[in-house]
Parts: sequence; C-alpha cells; structure tokens
Amino acid sequence: MKSSIVLLVLLAILPTARAESHPAERPIHIKNESGGRAEVHWVHPDSGEYVLLKGMMDGQTLSLNSFVNHTFVVRELPDEESGTCNPRTSVAAPSLAPCKTALITVNDRDDQVHHILDGMEVEVEDGKSEPSNEEASITAESSIASKCKEEVQRHIQYGTMSPDEVIDAFSKCAQPLIAHQMEQSNDQIKEQAKFRARLAEQWEDYTCADFDMPTSTPHQRTERWSYRGKQHEVGVLLDRDAAKIHYVKNFIAPEECAAIEAAAAPKLHKATVANGSGGSHLQESRKALQAGVSVPWHKEEEGDLIAAVSRRLYAYVNDATGYGIEEAGQEDLMSIQYFGRGLDDPAPDRYRPHCDGQCDGLTFQTAGRVATMVMYCSAPEKGGATNFRNAGIHVVPEKGTAAFFSYLGSDGKTDDRLTEHSCCPVLEGEKKIAVQWLRLGVNEENPWTAFNTLNVRIGSEEYDS
Repeated sequence: MKSSIVLLVLLAILPTARAESHPAERPIHIKNESGGRAEVHWVHPDSGEYVLLKGMMDGQTLSLNSFVNHTFVVRELPDEESGTCNPRTSVAAPSLAPCKTALITVNDRDDQVHHILDGMEVEVEDGKSEPSNEEASITAESSIASKCKEEVQRHIQYGTMSPDEVIDAFSKCAQPLIAHQMEQSNDQIKEQAKFRARLAEQWEDYTCADFDMPTSTPHQRTERWSYRGKQHEVGVLLDRDAAKIHYVKNFIAPEECAAIEAAAAPKLHKATVANGSGGSHLQESRKALQAGVSVPWHKEEEGDLIAAVSRRLYAYVNDATGYGIEEAGQEDLMSIQYFGRGLDDPAPDRYRPHCDGQCDGLTFQTAGRVATMVMYCSAPEKGGATNFRNAGIHVVPEKGTAAFFSYLGSDGKTDDRLTEHSCCPVLEGEKKIAVQWLRLGVNEENPWTAFNTLNVRIGSEEYDS
C-alpha cells in the first residue's frame, strides 16, 4: 500500500519525460502569502489519505505537476512565537483543530498559481482568462468535448481499444470539462460562505446583547427520551448527519450538580484553550474557572450521584448518534463556572466562538472529540447564553436542562462549523455548568491523556517530528 501511495505521489508532483503529456496533466504553483507557516498535503484520490509534501514558510512557492481534479490541503501551522494560529483575531481558536485549512483543486487551465492569503483564503490566477460571458464558457466546454470525442473515435477506428477502455479514455479526457464546471460552482459556494460568515458575526453580537431572547424554537421536532422510567422532553434544534444540536429538559438534578461542584471546588483554576501546537494556555477569548472531576465508576452500583448522571449522558449521546462510545479512556467531567460582575464590566467572563473538536469538514482524526454535553446547574440573570452562530441557534441556560451537540458524520467527515459555539458574556449572576466532552477511538489502553490537543499520540513519530 505504501509503495503504491508513493508512486501516485510521484506521478502527481513530478515533471514527466513523455513527449506527449496526459491531457489532464497541469503545472501548478502554490504560493504561501498567508503571513505564517503552512504545510501542503496531497489527497489520495481513491482513499482520501493525506500525504505530506512540504512545509512552507511565508513567501515560499511550491511548484509541481499534477492532474485535473487532484486536491491538495494546505494546513496553517502555529506561530512559532505565540504558539497559536491567527493570533491577531479576537475569536478563540478551536480547542482541537485550531489552525485553518485551505483546499486547492487543480482546474483545467495552464500555469495555475494558487495564492494562500491571510486567513487561508485562496485566490487563483492562471494562463487563460475567465470566459467573458456564458457563451464563451459553453464554447470552451464544447471544444473540450469535441477533442475527447475525436480521440476515442480514432481508437475505435483502428481497433486499439476495447469498448470498456474507450469509455474510460473518454472519461479521463473529459476531466477538465468537469473541473471547469466544479470550479464555477466552488466560486459561488465561496462567495456564499463569506456572506454567511459576515452574517454570523453580526448575529452573534445581536443575540448576546438581547437578554430577553428565548431559546430557539425546535423547528426540526420535539420528542421524548425515556431513561430508566423517566421521560425527558427533547428539542431537536439541528439534525444533520454531521451536526446535531438538541436540548434535553430536566436532565441533571440539583443534588447531582452539588456533588460535581463539591468535587471540583478544591481544584478550580483559570480555564485554558488549546494553543495550536499540542498544548494549552490562557487566552482572553476565554474567561472562566474550571476543574476536572474524575467519575467514580467503581461507586456506580452504590448510587454515586456523579456516576449516575455520567451514565445517563453516555446513554443519551449513544442513543442520539449511534457512536457506541464507552466511558473507558474518556476525559474527566468538567465543572466550569462563570461569574457576572455587572453590566459595565469591560472584560466579563465569557468564551468566544470556538469548536470543541474538529469542525473543518475533513476526515476525522482518531481519538478526537465527537460530541459535547453541557448540563446547566445554575443560570445567570443576564447573559451566558450558548450561541451557535453559524446555525442561527440560541440556547438560554435553564437550571437542570442540558444542551447536546455532535460533530461527526457517518461518512467519517466532521461538521463544517455548524456546531461552532460561544458562551455570551455573563454580566449578572452565576453560570455553573458540568460539561462532558466525548471522544471516539480512546479506551483503557489508549486514554485521552495519551494524545495532545492536536490528537497526535504522545511519543509517536509524528509527535516527535
């Protein structure tokens, strides 16, 4: 398998010595103009596996030969001084996938230059101008189709290909036509994404400032969840394969909250965020106190309150997702506490928009977080709502209610930022929550502590590099 991957990489990036190049072959140049470090990965067209090609400093260019429709992923690397990605922004870096990525798909034009700009935005220039109008675009597509048709007709005429080979040859020849159509669609999608991002920022500011805004109406559906003879009302706010957001009424009891907070009290400390290089640090984007609470599973049969609510949340998450997550190797339950200091507080307790796990729409990294359960133990008088700005969902803390969200699809791809969320500033009162982050791919032999915040196993070859 390794040798075949190496061969495909060489075919994808090395100049060819043939007199006639493959009709889908294209030279491309990738320029890092992002202001920071990055690394380029080639995506195997069949398996989706990432193959690292090169690390790039700001200002460097990678030149190679590739093929139409081949894809490259450019990953932003943490700043060497600050240890974070995008240190200039006010938005918190996602906890487990803090660095942005850019996707490059080879189009059908010659001499392509893909500029990786600030924020990992991609601009493309090439040796051919864009069609001036729809008619010119159709003419170009017809030309490609005619060329492919002539090529396969020659093979049919001279009997040099079987019928199956003729179909395969036409498909390969027509790849530039497909790429051109895909590129037009991608341009439209990018513009729509930029518009949605601007809208989400405005929505975040507006909803956090409106203390009277209620929890979003569950337009998807309202249902009942039964656990050990007790019925819980569930509001399904978002129900997609890779992104689900629910609220669950009367999920945690006051005595269970009290037990968690008592266990956390001696260990409370300032909350941190992932620093983009595998560790964590303090950051202004997150102001709160937190402490991990080890779940005493050995006392579950004795009726331990923390074990009881933990068993309940695992049951709910598995019923909602089908992930089949077990408790062995998972993170501690986390007690997080926010305190209001008045409406005029210039730096209130809050947590700016972030993702709890990987939310880039790419292939899931084993041992990463896939779901979150936030249980509200106390609710502030003003502020503290949980906002999902990209999904337009607003959850007001209610004592005893839980907010659940998951971010991994059945195809192994992660959510693409719909579950990015924030804690609005807490201005009056206290917000105390118990949070369980759930991972997929950990167990007793491979616990979450064996991985850094980039989901790289500590002591592995990748970790040491």
